[in-house]
Amino acid sequence: MSAKDPLSHQSLSISDGFIYDSDLNCYMLWKQHEFSRWWRCFEGLFTHPLSRTFINAVVDDLEFHQRLSPPPRIFKKKKFNSNLSNLTHFFGSGIVDMSNKKILNGAHPLFSVGLASYALEVFHQSRYKIRWNEPTPRVVQLSLEDNVQLPPPKDVPSFPWSAEMSHVQGTEVIDFSNQLVTKESGHLEIDGERYMLLPASLFERFFSSCLPHAPDMSQIDWMECPSVWSLSERSILSIIITSIRELFFLSERSVYITGSESWSAYFRVYLFDQGWGDATLLSYDVESYDTILELPKSPLAPFSIGLIASIWERAHGRKFNLVIGQEEERLNVSISSLLKYKV
Repeated sequence: MSAKDPLSHQSLSISDGFIYDSDLNCYMLWKQHEFSRWWRCFEGLFTHPLSRTFINAVVDDLEFHQRLSPPPRIFKKKKFNSNLSNLTHFFGSGIVDMSNKKILNGAHPLFSVGLASYALEVFHQSRYKIRWNEPTPRVVQLSLEDNVQLPPPKDVPSFPWSAEMSHVQGTEVIDFSNQLVTKESGHLEIDGERYMLLPASLFERFFSSCLPHAPDMSQIDWMECPSVWSLSERSILSIIITSIRELFFLSERSVYITGSESWSAYFRVYLFDQGWGDATLLSYDVESYDTILELPKSPLAPFSIGLIASIWERAHGRKFNLVIGQEEERLNVSISSLLKYKV
C-alpha cells in the first residue's frame, strides 16, 4: 500500500488552538528541552519503564498513517531516502543515516529511534527489535535484531475526553508554516530555539498502551471526573495532568492573574500558539479564585487541562482541585482551591 501525500509544513494550519494538516490530523509543538523534561516527569510517575512502549507507539502510529512507502526496485535507495528526509524534517527529528544505522541531530532519542525503526522496517520489509545507545548528545547508534512478524497496527479507541476533528472548527485559520525554520541538520527552530512536532494520535496510542501499567490513582482527592469514565482512564488522566504540572513548575514562567481579562493572554501564549488547544473562560471569582472553563474534546485535552490548572496554581499559590464534566463535544472544567481559605 502506498504512502499518503508527503507531509509538509505548508500543509499545516492552526485554528482554535489546534495545528492540523490537510487530512485534519493534529500536532503538538514542543520545545525540545521541555519534551525531554516532560518525559522524565511522566515516566517517573510509573513503576514500569516506558521507553520501549513509546518507541513501539511511534512505529505503529507512523505505520497506521502510512507515512512511507516500500521502495521501488529502481533507484530505491535514493527515492526512499528523499521521502525519509522529508518526514524527519517535518517532525524536526534530525537525519536518519540508513547505511550506518545512525540518527544525527535527533529531537528526542525515543521519537527518533521510533521513526528510524519504522523507516528500516518499511525499507527492508521486515520487523526488527531496535537497540540503541547515545555515544554523543547528538548521535544515536542503532543495532537491529530480527523480530517475529507482528500484525499491522490497529486503530485505538478514543478516550472519553477525546474527539476527532472532522472539519475546521474556527473561523480564523492561520498559515503555520512561516513560523517554522527547517535547518539542513533536520531540526526545527522558532526564533532560534529548537522545536519538534509530534502527532496527537501518537500520544493517544501511547497513553492507551500505558493503561495496563498505570498506578492506582483512585484515592486522589484533587480531581473528580464523570462516573462513566473508567478507573484506568481517570488514572492516566491524573498522571498526564500531574506530569504537566511538574513540567510547568520546573519552568520559570511568571503568571499574574488579576481578573478574568488576564486569562486570554495566557491561553494565547501557552496553549493556542503551541497547538495545545484552546479554552473559553466562563467565570472567574477574584475573591475565591474559583474558575470555570470550557474546552473542546480532543486528544490534547489532558495537556490543556494540566497546563491551565498549573497556571491557576502558580498565579494563586494554592493547590488546585479539578471537577471535570462533559457535554457532547465539550468538557467543563472547574478549578478551585483544594484547601479551604477564609475570604
